[in-house]
Amino acid sequence: MRRICKHDLNMADESVFYGTWKIVECVSLAGTVEPTGIEGTVFQLDENGDVSWKVCDDAESMPFFSCETYEVSLGNPAILKLFATFAGSIIAFRVEVSEDLMLLTYERCCMLQCQRIESPEHAEDTAFSFLGALEEGYFSDLVIKASSGKEFRVHKTILGLAVPCLDWEATPPPLSGLPEEVVLTCLHYLYAECLPEGLSEDVAHACIKAVHKIQGLGRFEQLCETFIKNTALRQQISSLVEDMHRCADNIIDLFTGKLVVTTDSQIGQNSLITNPARLCYVVKQAMREAAVAGAKLLILCDLFSRRKAELSREERHKIIKYAKSRLPIFMNQLRRFLEVCKQHSSSVTATERHEIATYLVPEIESALDVISTLIVEMRIALEHVICESSAATSGEKHEKHKPKQNMRDILSRSLRNALHMRELMKLKAFNEKMTHTFHNLMQKKENFSLMSQEEKSRSVAKNLEQLIDEVPLFLVRIEELMSALDEKVTWREWKYLFKLGTSKVAWSLNKVQSHRSTLNSLISKVCDMVSRDQFTQSLAMLSLHNRVTPEGSTVTNCNVESSKPTPKYAQLSAIESLCSPPYVRDSTLAVRSLELLRSGENTDMVFEIIVVQESGDVVIDHSQGEATVRLDQQKEVDIHLVRGHCVVIAARCHWFCRALLSGMREAIDKKITVHDTNPDLFRVFLGYLYSGQLTSELTVEQLADLMTLSDRYEVESLKTRCEHALKSHITDDSALFLLSLADQFHAKTLRSCAMNFLLEHPSLVDSEVFEELPEHLQTEIEEQMWRGILPPRPLPLHPDTPGSLSSLNDTDDLSSPGGLDLAAMQGRCLGNESPSSSPDDHMEQYVEDSERLESCIAHLRSIIGDSASHDQLTEIALAADFDVNRALNFFFS
Repeated sequence: MRRICKHDLNMADESVFYGTWKIVECVSLAGTVEPTGIEGTVFQLDENGDVSWKVCDDAESMPFFSCETYEVSLGNPAILKLFATFAGSIIAFRVEVSEDLMLLTYERCCMLQCQRIESPEHAEDTAFSFLGALEEGYFSDLVIKASSGKEFRVHKTILGLAVPCLDWEATPPPLSGLPEEVVLTCLHYLYAECLPEGLSEDVAHACIKAVHKIQGLGRFEQLCETFIKNTALRQQISSLVEDMHRCADNIIDLFTGKLVVTTDSQIGQNSLITNPARLCYVVKQAMREAAVAGAKLLILCDLFSRRKAELSREERHKIIKYAKSRLPIFMNQLRRFLEVCKQHSSSVTATERHEIATYLVPEIESALDVISTLIVEMRIALEHVICESSAATSGEKHEKHKPKQNMRDILSRSLRNALHMRELMKLKAFNEKMTHTFHNLMQKKENFSLMSQEEKSRSVAKNLEQLIDEVPLFLVRIEELMSALDEKVTWREWKYLFKLGTSKVAWSLNKVQSHRSTLNSLISKVCDMVSRDQFTQSLAMLSLHNRVTPEGSTVTNCNVESSKPTPKYAQLSAIESLCSPPYVRDSTLAVRSLELLRSGENTDMVFEIIVVQESGDVVIDHSQGEATVRLDQQKEVDIHLVRGHCVVIAARCHWFCRALLSGMREAIDKKITVHDTNPDLFRVFLGYLYSGQLTSELTVEQLADLMTLSDRYEVESLKTRCEHALKSHITDDSALFLLSLADQFHAKTLRSCAMNFLLEHPSLVDSEVFEELPEHLQTEIEEQMWRGILPPRPLPLHPDTPGSLSSLNDTDDLSSPGGLDLAAMQGRCLGNESPSSSPDDHMEQYVEDSERLESCIAHLRSIIGDSASHDQLTEIALAADFDVNRALNFFFS
């Protein structure tokens, strides 16, 4: 197993973790490699803090497969934290990383060796569809008429690939007579294996109803059902958010008096300040509205956590972005509420404060009794839950000592046990907080009860005064936060907080649901305290309360979705967007298209591949009297025919599409002539057009020829794939060839890699192949290498220093004591100054270098003109050792 140098990690920043990694092997802490069943698992860490997984179907389920968020704590060692966003747990690995290797060490267990691989989201993994043929209608050979009379020109070949079990030769063909929107949606699916953008729920319902009995469209029906389901989820989340906004508005209206809270004559319609009874009532109603909003928030978190595995990444991000877009609205509602509180409290006198405090004393005593009772019951319930969890942990420890455990069992059990222990620690920590809160509350309650009535009123009045004084401060902070909301909460931070927050809420709800029998009495008391149907119904939807219907029956769970089991892991791009064609690797059309090409059935065009082979025989010619020897050149022309399908070729290659629709001979004869390639390689090229994949391993020469073909026929996806495949073949023997190839076809990535390789191996420029490169490439390589070995530019002397470059001009006396010692400067630049040289030698060198300097400057001036000053030219000439070509390269670089 390869080890990583520690300095690699110390110099690393978080960006070295970004990319796609594959678990290669699992190594025990004893140093032995043991199979775990998770080898081959691929995970991706992106720059936005998301982690996604691609796990084999038969892989052992691991707790970290459900993690969707990660965080890196840089240090020595660094820590990679994976957040299980449904369970709300954190799995931490010590991590060492280099350019292409990452080691994840789990405490007291094992080490996972991970290899960096090319991302599945690479440009070579493109979407596959025939939508161009449907939209343009070229080469159509079938007409499907909708119930409205509109005709759709389609292709039997593609429809046969999409649904081979249907008879597309029948009269009328399948889908005929259906509503226009349904036919269009079905055809879009058949040509692209996805739903069209802008699809409405009504059309989706109509599609399900129309195709229910049509064989072979079960997948299309399932997509429509998923679309309706996901749309309903987004609408439900939007509805929950609107309900929370409505609750916030109701709270504001309660305090402004816009919302009539009661007709009780004792409360009346007077000002809140002048009527303590009305103020107390409004506060209670506001707290009930807040409780309803909190219950809606719990439902939102639970829905997103349970259903997010059914959504694509894009759809999840839409929901998270929607939630972020509501932040300013909630902040504005909070600001309005504080402004209302400030308006009411700004005119409160000491007498009015005392009257309000006197009225609140019995309310506070009653609230303290209720809260203390609830805390006692919560502590009892928590202790019961902790006991049950501890018993489960003991069972895990007992299983841990079973003999003959392999690394897979150890890893899985260690992770599960660690997560279970963390959950237990969370519960114990929460119980400790509850205990501490209970003791503080009981102490305050006891102190409050020992006060006289007047002391109680003064104490409440003092707290009211402090609260009123802090309202303006809260208002200022809210306004500051609103003005800098986007800066303080970036998209990455918000996405991370949203996922983590919803997961922790979902984990808490899951714990409450699993111990509902213990907490049932406590939940019922909370429902009685809130006394709102919306609150009770919300808890019933969360399976936390039995809702009693008007008929008297009990509903245990109103949320059907919440009863679904949690997925064991999140797939890496397992569910693509419903309205985006699938990637090549997931496309059924791609597989069937390649099978169609190999079968040769129903072809309607041909590629004529012309291969010219030259040969020569030695001939002795006696026609001139004397025998002469010459080479008799002969050309053999071989023609190979490869058949194809016009609609497939045209839909997958724009160059061929233009040729087949041009009206020229290619379009008339349905024949395209291909030169300068061999039949086998062209069949590989054609196979890529049909399937979007390369079906065989290719050599460097074949990849280069295929890159030539893809450039000639404008197949950019194949050109990019060849470019990235050739990167791994850059060697001493191929670097110059691949650089020339990349330069010819403008392959920037391959060109950059080849150039970097040459800079690391400068001896390659001495080869004969280098002389065969285009002149501009040779010049560029030499310039790049020159930059790499060029000594540092001499620092100019201070302008005020005698003899500095800035003071040098055409009339300077170079021999003057204050002039510039050019020879000394040149010696310093080249590192050959000799302190032991004699004065005569020094003078000789001085005169010679002065002449060479002036000659070099004169040549530079004739080429560059007046764009550079004399001082600059002098400095460049010195750095280039008076060589004009080197000086020019230095100047233009």
